[in-house]
Amino acid sequence: MISLLRTIRQVSSKPRHLEIRYRSLRSGSGFRQISSLSSFDGSSNSGKNTGSNTTSKRFLFYPGIVCLTSGVLLYYINRDHFTAYAADDDAPVKKSQLREFLDEQAALLKKKLANMTLPEHVPYVIIGGGTAAYYAALTIRAFDPNAKILMISDERETPYNRPPLSKGKIPINLKNISTFSELWLYGTPTAYKTFDYMSISGKKRDIRYESDGFFLNPGALEEFEHGAVSLLRNTRAIELDPSSKEVILDSGKKVKFDKCLIATGGKPSIPYPFYTPHLRNKVMTYSTIADYQKLCHIARESESILIFGDSILAPELAFSLSSKFEKKLKIVYALAEDRPFGKIAPKSVSDPIEKVLLNSGVQIHPGSKPISVDKLPNGKVSVIFESDGKKKQIIVDYIIIADKFEPSIKIAKDAGISVDEKIGGIVADSKLQTSVEDVFVAGDVAAYEDPLFGRVRMSRWENAQITGRLAGQNMTGNIKEFHHRPSFTSTFGHEVHVSAIGKVDSSLKTVSVFAPIDKNNPTESRGVVFYVEANKVVGVLLLNVFGVGIEMARKIISDAKEVTNFKDLVKLFDLYQPQNEEEEAEKNLAMETLAEVDKVKSAVGTQIS
Repeated sequence: MISLLRTIRQVSSKPRHLEIRYRSLRSGSGFRQISSLSSFDGSSNSGKNTGSNTTSKRFLFYPGIVCLTSGVLLYYINRDHFTAYAADDDAPVKKSQLREFLDEQAALLKKKLANMTLPEHVPYVIIGGGTAAYYAALTIRAFDPNAKILMISDERETPYNRPPLSKGKIPINLKNISTFSELWLYGTPTAYKTFDYMSISGKKRDIRYESDGFFLNPGALEEFEHGAVSLLRNTRAIELDPSSKEVILDSGKKVKFDKCLIATGGKPSIPYPFYTPHLRNKVMTYSTIADYQKLCHIARESESILIFGDSILAPELAFSLSSKFEKKLKIVYALAEDRPFGKIAPKSVSDPIEKVLLNSGVQIHPGSKPISVDKLPNGKVSVIFESDGKKKQIIVDYIIIADKFEPSIKIAKDAGISVDEKIGGIVADSKLQTSVEDVFVAGDVAAYEDPLFGRVRMSRWENAQITGRLAGQNMTGNIKEFHHRPSFTSTFGHEVHVSAIGKVDSSLKTVSVFAPIDKNNPTESRGVVFYVEANKVVGVLLLNVFGVGIEMARKIISDAKEVTNFKDLVKLFDLYQPQNEEEEAEKNLAMETLAEVDKVKSAVGTQIS
């Protein structure tokens, strides 16, 4: 009997490897070992640049060995019986999964080869590969068509839209409302690897903004005659030198720039007591495509999952998973707050959210403080929570942490760029330029000045898009100050749609106005919540209110006028149907005042003007 011992290490956001134990039923005994096949992550261990010719030869030789080894391995896999195990949980791996893994390594190899040759100088360098980085690159090209741009991303995928990873927005019977669904509820059968889903219109959609062909290989950027956007994947920028205008990569290579954008976003954190080595293969955070792929596998193989956290993501993900797998998977949602959305919304908004979660099958444990976590002999995990002075035990197969988000400011801080330790962001002026000339910031990591609220930082999709566009425009010299106030949304099926703008904090004074329950739709609540400081509206939250509600709320906040009659103010929203000609006239007047806002909104769809 011949045994073929093989270890493959997959380098990703969280290290993992497969141990493949190969056993032939037709041959005699003995051992044969194939040399190690490492996954390619777009970085080099040497840390030194020994010359382009030597580097090219070295990285053309090793891929040849890798491809030959992979071919031999695939030959024997197709020919004989084998058993593969995932080293982090010792679970058997199917042959089809192994083929997918090897295909993934081949794709990573291609990306690695593309990363080997880098230009020494690129006019525009963007550190980050998310929404802010993508829209900044688009806007730079719009204002400077011949611009050459290098995006440096620590992910394997091209920039993508993150909200569909957790949200499910399904408004029904509404006119002029754009709709989209999401990966969990409406993903195609192969969504775990293609990342596409069916929209309500029946069209297939992909969460990635562009295909691979949109991005030029980094090695070809210098010789490319016209402008282009190049994406350097699986690579981290570890140092920024503003004086020499140079970015140093984790491979040791250096790239000079004229203008640089920091759009590093952030990472979810794991609080005590979940962050311990023995729980490494039982606890995960959730924010990337790689996390989505991992969770797809975990959800299919598990009987129960605990989601812990006070973020907006936690209840969204709980709803999506419970709705997707129904009775096949028990979802437990535990949070330190006394109710979902407890930090941002009053109870009148939390109640409908809690109701839709319970109806989907989610078990909710509010006011729960984690005390200890232990891995049981049967592979499950025991979590002890303290609630109202009493301890309770929850046993599940897996734990997802969806709690706090830590902005990635280290590269700026190390470079001497001003950061705000209190709110955790890179300080920017109204043009989104940092304290260092020619270095800009956008997205979740940007701490900029709001004319009403002072310095703010937002982890929101719209904020990433708008700040990315504005930073990109200003990097080209077409200077524009930041005046837009971003909003955000959260959705739970077709019953609950929350949109909010401004300073939404449940510790503030709130005035809530809700419409009477519709007899034709008794499960739907509709209301407007005003957040008040010094008799002025500083924030607005809309529950199942659509149309131009957010634009109206944005204008009310910007006007910063004292408000004494909220009943009149709420008439500006589509909460009630107009009862008479006077109310109809008031609404028409309100729509006219929004004409300028609507024009700005349309312009934002293409560029910051």
